[in-house]
Amino acid sequence: MTRADTHREPPNAAHRWWMLTSVCLAWFLVLADDTAVAIAMPPIGRDLGLDLTGLEWVVNLYTLAFAVLTLWGGMLADRYGARPVFLTGLMAFTVFSLAAGLSPDGPALIGLRAAQGAGAALMGPAALSLLLAAFTGPSRALALGVWSGAGATALAGGPLLGAALTAGFGWRSIFLLNVVLGPVLWAIARRTLPAPQPRARTGPLDLAGGVASAVGLSALIFALTRATVYGWTSPRLWALLAGAVAALALFVVIERRAAAPLLDLSLLRRPNFLVGNVLGLVSLAVMCSVFFFLALYLQLATGATPIRAGLALLPLTLLGAVVAPATGWLVPRVGTRVLIGAGLLLTATGLILLAGIDPGWGSWQLLPGLLVTGLGIGLSTTPITTATLGHVPDHHTGIASAALNASRTIGLSLGIAVMGTIVAAQWPDDLTKTSPAGTDLTTGIADGMWINAALALAAAALAAAAVRAGSRPRAAVPEGAPARSVDGRVPANPGTPRQYPRETPTHRRGER
Repeated sequence: MTRADTHREPPNAAHRWWMLTSVCLAWFLVLADDTAVAIAMPPIGRDLGLDLTGLEWVVNLYTLAFAVLTLWGGMLADRYGARPVFLTGLMAFTVFSLAAGLSPDGPALIGLRAAQGAGAALMGPAALSLLLAAFTGPSRALALGVWSGAGATALAGGPLLGAALTAGFGWRSIFLLNVVLGPVLWAIARRTLPAPQPRARTGPLDLAGGVASAVGLSALIFALTRATVYGWTSPRLWALLAGAVAALALFVVIERRAAAPLLDLSLLRRPNFLVGNVLGLVSLAVMCSVFFFLALYLQLATGATPIRAGLALLPLTLLGAVVAPATGWLVPRVGTRVLIGAGLLLTATGLILLAGIDPGWGSWQLLPGLLVTGLGIGLSTTPITTATLGHVPDHHTGIASAALNASRTIGLSLGIAVMGTIVAAQWPDDLTKTSPAGTDLTTGIADGMWINAALALAAAALAAAAVRAGSRPRAAVPEGAPARSVDGRVPANPGTPRQYPRETPTHRRGER
């Protein structure tokens, strides 16, 4: 890289919005590839001769690789620049999607799903880092809103997309869609992404920390995905959870001593970072568990096809996708704490409405609860991201974004595991082989809705108590102009802009 490259001017307005489009569409493909494939399990099993365990690995190994390697993706983005890491991840994701679409047998598809997850782990944190670098002030909140809307649409709309593609073109088309769109997005991104900036991170790669985090996250997410199969009293499950705790504790010890840690633990002392990760985990746990089990109810109890079930749940999907970008516009005007609290309160209200479910409910009876829940999720998602990353130094945005992605992935697995346990307590039969009778299924879902509502209320209280308004300026401000925080708000007394020295690894080591 030449010196001129590292000091290239920031992207102009047109380039920035083209960059946002390509990055958000790529993120949509990454998340939709998980939920879309889940709906196509029956034809995949028939064509490739996979049993139930094999089909579970087709879904879970992608999520596992994504979560386990995302910290590495963030570290590489901080060390070498977000642009080359994002482009490399997008290329890998596209190539492995082509190979997955052409898989000759089950083992090949399972292995290629892990490779797809590795490509996704490079893309996610690098993409968020790019958005934080390219957008400042109010436009940053709007960009993060579009990003959040793309993610919400992918998670909730992926099953509908997968059902439509499978019905029309076969299950392989789910992977081949990435092959059609990937090169186009890569070309746009290559032209519009800013060149890498000089990076402060030096020193040897933290291999020991990387192995410890990979073992810990692997054990944790695998345990959560198998919780309803093993049962919460199973020694095997608790052995996995104990192994996860031990490995993650070792990871913390290693990071405290490493010269160039994979995850700089000083980030945990940054305002909003730790609480933002908790809020991101809880919000995704609630959204995914609600969507998963309502889709299950519609198909098993009302006889809806996957496409009809996806259409019935579209109000939640579309409202979240529309509200999230609009909330980005509100962040500079209202503030993150108010929006997060209001969104989570609305989410809890919608869940309470859905807790009235009974065996006679169809899409019309679900509609009020879905609308209120979708509005709440859309209102809280963007400000959670904005608040979490708002105080993070520029040279740590990659790893901070990766930590947020990992927290949300854990939330996805945890939400489905906990909700599955609650439902199974009322209806312990195999969901794939029996049809629900009477109120067995709806009673379990209602109980789960009440517990999710309580979690949303607790998260709203946490946001009100712990989310700090405003943050340090992240970009140069023209002389004479009032400084603005990351959410675009003008401080109460802007007459004397506060100066914040750039952190360096030496400063951080000295603090220890």
